[in-house]
Amino acid sequence: MADDINTMTDTDTPAVAAPAPKKERKPRAKKAAAETASAEVSAQPAGASNAAAVKPKRGRKAKSDEGVTSAKRAPVKRAPKAVQAPAAPSVAAVDEFADLLQLEDENQKLRKLLAEKLRAENADLRKRLNLA
Repeated sequence: MADDINTMTDTDTPAVAAPAPKKERKPRAKKAAAETASAEVSAQPAGASNAAAVKPKRGRKAKSDEGVTSAKRAPVKRAPKAVQAPAAPSVAAVDEFADLLQLEDENQKLRKLLAEKLRAENADLRKRLNLA
């Protein structure tokens, strides 16, 4: 099973193994080989080049000679954000707020009436059942 962990050690194996020597890598291939391959592809006729498109090289793009005198782009200057004072609420908003307050008052009154009615009904039921 993959979850089992082998905690037992073999007595036959040596306790410390000698570290393996580091492998030496050979140096990178020269770029000349890659350049000759791309030159061969570019020498093909235009119709054949579409069929075998050359992959763009990785890394930085070569600088073009035309843009040598181009200046750095100027930073974009933005106007500071204007601090706006909170605008006075509109007349419609004030009317809506007043309506909401009136509805809240009416709601509280109706809740009180309902609570009184339910208490009276509960008292009447207790009398009928002889519980009180």
